[in-house]
Amino acid sequence: MRVETVIIGSGVAAAALSQRLLELDPQASILMLEAGPRVKTQDFGLWENFLITRDTPYKPYLDLPFPAQDREGENANTGIASGEMMDARVMAYGGSTLHWGGWSFRMKPEDFRQASTSGVGTDWPFGYDVLEPYYGEAEHYLAVSGDSADRTVPRTRDYPFPAFPYTLQDRDFANAFDGLGITHGHLPIARRGVSAVPSRHAPCQTTGTCKYCPFGARFVAGDYLDDFRAWNDLPNFEIRLGAIVETIIASGSGRVDGVIYLDRDSGEEVTVQADRVVIAAGAVESAKLLLRSPAPGHPNGMGNQGDMVGRNLITHPFFRFKGKLLENPKKLQAEMDFPTLVSRHFDTEAEQAKGKFVLVPPAEAVKVDFLGQMRAGKSRSTIEAALTGPAELQLHGMIEIFGRPGNRIENLIGRNRIGLHQTQVSLSPDGDHLARMDEIRAIAASVYVAMGAELLGPPSISWRIDHAASTCRMSDDPAQGVVNSDLQVHGLDNLYVCSNAVMPSIGAVNPTVTLGALALRLGDRLANGSDRASQGLTEQVPV
Repeated sequence: MRVETVIIGSGVAAAALSQRLLELDPQASILMLEAGPRVKTQDFGLWENFLITRDTPYKPYLDLPFPAQDREGENANTGIASGEMMDARVMAYGGSTLHWGGWSFRMKPEDFRQASTSGVGTDWPFGYDVLEPYYGEAEHYLAVSGDSADRTVPRTRDYPFPAFPYTLQDRDFANAFDGLGITHGHLPIARRGVSAVPSRHAPCQTTGTCKYCPFGARFVAGDYLDDFRAWNDLPNFEIRLGAIVETIIASGSGRVDGVIYLDRDSGEEVTVQADRVVIAAGAVESAKLLLRSPAPGHPNGMGNQGDMVGRNLITHPFFRFKGKLLENPKKLQAEMDFPTLVSRHFDTEAEQAKGKFVLVPPAEAVKVDFLGQMRAGKSRSTIEAALTGPAELQLHGMIEIFGRPGNRIENLIGRNRIGLHQTQVSLSPDGDHLARMDEIRAIAASVYVAMGAELLGPPSISWRIDHAASTCRMSDDPAQGVVNSDLQVHGLDNLYVCSNAVMPSIGAVNPTVTLGALALRLGDRLANGSDRASQGLTEQVPV
């Protein structure tokens, strides 16, 4: 078969890109290939099962842990840091938007010039101002609730929904931050709030079960793709699941011809000819696919002339501080399943050389087992004493790390549980990481004191490859990167990468909104249309 565009993947980038192309031309011929299966969403029965078991329906499509002496597993790690993949992604229709927390930050202007500011890594080939209009579009596409009056990051368009108010426990954190001179604001989150504008989507009901939303109030790419197809006449848009793309094919130099994928159900290899191919398969699979795809002029993998494919892996080390709240007279406990407050006080250009970081009180910052006490049949007086007495107090955060050539992603021979090639991860912390964490620990300790609590020991730090990025980074110089500023693979006119892989840096914040903005921008360029973002011509939802 032959199509105009093949899109590999079905996450936020694939959804936003395909929607943009089809808005501009509903007759466009697009084939989307997703290796994983469909997971049923917005299902009340599955939601009830989740309430009881806490097992999400997409759990079978998470990576297994690395193999160990006493267990089988998937993938491998050769670095010093754990580099664990389990829970870092979902291999199913909709990708990791099935699982994500919805935190929806813009990067800051200095994040686009990291090398110039810190002397590490490489700058983006364009600045924040180029992406700013598309940030506004992406926030509307994702249905982000946020504080439009917050000018921590420059903006020209308001959020589509107002910010969720601080929870009671987050107000206490806000007061502590205020006393210490630490700035803070409402955490922007892709939870559809209440709006006067009619919508086909239900608003967030704050059930406390965001890992499986029964209403569809949280952005899930698969849901948006399904709705877009249902609401529009799109005769040439097809999505195939269980399609494991093995390689990109090219018979000559300068262009690709299409892809070969393995149909998991039939076991057959299928060749698809395409005018252009867009890899939107995440930072891990995008790099692995390029490495598996040699071509004339690209013997070590497409775009790999400078040996950059798979290198410069960036993640977000996630740290958790625990302490003891000496008393809890307000009976603070989890109110929702997501945070409402964030401090980007240390997410600044002045902090960049050492690694920027953000501080976030988790939804269950004050851990009180209220339901457990009730199930155990405890008396009201006993429960009251437990609620008002000492309690565990948590403070979380993410820290920026820099791309290093030795931190990388590679293919392994074996296959994982859904048939994808397994992954070798090599990830090691920067040499000064421990010193930076000591500085953060001192700041956290002062927050605990301001809240009438005490910090207990050093933080736990997760080096799971959350928010993996930079494995196919942008650069105008093919020797320093894999794609150019239009996300086109160097040396190949019709091959593009649209995933976190292209980002040279991600600062200290989640990259999803940035990825959405890049996808919408790419859609405009591929369609050769006008810059609709600057004219405000797109709509919040497809109609």
